Amino acid sequence: MRCEQQISYNRLEAVEVLPESPELEKAVLGALILEPDQLADVAEIAEISAFQTPIHGKIYGMMLSMLAEGVKIDLYTLTQRCKTVEGLGNPAAYLAKLTQAVGSGVNVLDHARQLKDTETRRRLCLFGHELAVRAASDPSGVLDWATTEITAIAAATVHANDITPLSDVVRATLDDLERRQQARQVGECIGIPTGLQRLDVLTGGWRGGQLVVLAGRPGMGKSAAMLHFARTAAVAGVPVCVFSLEMPDTQLAGRMLVGGSGVNSGSFRTGDIDADSWRRLEQAAAELSALPVYFSDCANITMGTIRSQCKAMARRGRCGMVIIDYLQLLDTASRNTNSTREREIAAASRSAKLLAKELDVPVILLSQLSRKIEERTDKTPMLSDLRESGAIEQDADMVLFIDRPAMYGRAEIDAGRYGTIPAEGVGLLHIAKNREGATGCVIFRHNESITRIADYESTANPSTDGEPF
Repeated sequence: MRCEQQISYNRLEAVEVLPESPELEKAVLGALILEPDQLADVAEIAEISAFQTPIHGKIYGMMLSMLAEGVKIDLYTLTQRCKTVEGLGNPAAYLAKLTQAVGSGVNVLDHARQLKDTETRRRLCLFGHELAVRAASDPSGVLDWATTEITAIAAATVHANDITPLSDVVRATLDDLERRQQARQVGECIGIPTGLQRLDVLTGGWRGGQLVVLAGRPGMGKSAAMLHFARTAAVAGVPVCVFSLEMPDTQLAGRMLVGGSGVNSGSFRTGDIDADSWRRLEQAAAELSALPVYFSDCANITMGTIRSQCKAMARRGRCGMVIIDYLQLLDTASRNTNSTREREIAAASRSAKLLAKELDVPVILLSQLSRKIEERTDKTPMLSDLRESGAIEQDADMVLFIDRPAMYGRAEIDAGRYGTIPAEGVGLLHIAKNREGATGCVIFRHNESITRIADYESTANPSTDGEPF
């Protein structure tokens, strides 16, 4: 009989004394009194919370207030200000004693960094204690909370290598330019291909660090365009992580199978599949299975959870592009009772942009548009139509609006250089914002079920196939 070995875990005793250094606090304050010109630099390193001793924090806060008011700081002026500080006793004597703790203010910046490191260790200890309590009492919500808290602690940590010399940035920029030149010479897309040649020309493809917002009214084909972009990137060898809050992964896979095989979407939905259709579906399934596309259809997911999963996938080399469908369905609930829906959406949009920068991958964020479009005669989407937050427009490097004029009963559309063309089976991608390139309109063809998308000029004609899938 096989016996399972019981695993035991060492239980660490609670830290009774949090990391602190009153002497270091005195050294920083004394040095600042002697060298007040250093306060602006120190303020960039350490906040009031870095001082564990309450009196030291109040003195530091008073100095910051004087700096903001433009008041000259010396032993006399600071003493006058500190007379209102409770518990300080004799301010003149205490401040003079602080100056005696250091010989000069030469090392004040190094001391400030040490003080900041001490605060970081203190916050980590407190985080560890609260994590243990929450894990025991509320395990369901602890992961999102822990991710948010540890991210905040890491973001507040000062690293010397966060600042890059201009010479290094210039060299990296020229290296990137050389790479783009080589790609152009051989006719390749500069970034990750979009699958639409005209869109590649205007945008250069998707780039690392970009937040791309793809917005449209319901039924316009946002999810279809998303799957088209995902498949094209995967075919180019870029691993894609798709977070679908609207549809289950099986429905997304079904759309890709219908688009890849060309079978009738209505027959696929009802199961009326003949032998030839099965053969085409099996072939499409084999092709799709070889693509590095990863789905997550978890409901009520937060941006914190998405960030954690993307970082884990990136460590395994499986996250070269991120697609989120869609913004308004994200769990943006805040503990702040004064928070508004607009602020919560703005925070989620900002988190998506930070995710793109942190992992250096393009993030395509789908978004709904407001109903104001329906009230206008001209149904062309505008940036002001982005639903529930103006921050979406600010955070995005690129904003694309997907539009199908036939949905509004139009029989023909003015397609610029193509002249007047039938609206049926034609979609428009309006590039309303492009931080690194041109704006414009891209025309594409699609089949009736919106499972196949192609360039308007493409010789491939997407087949019509029954009712929309």
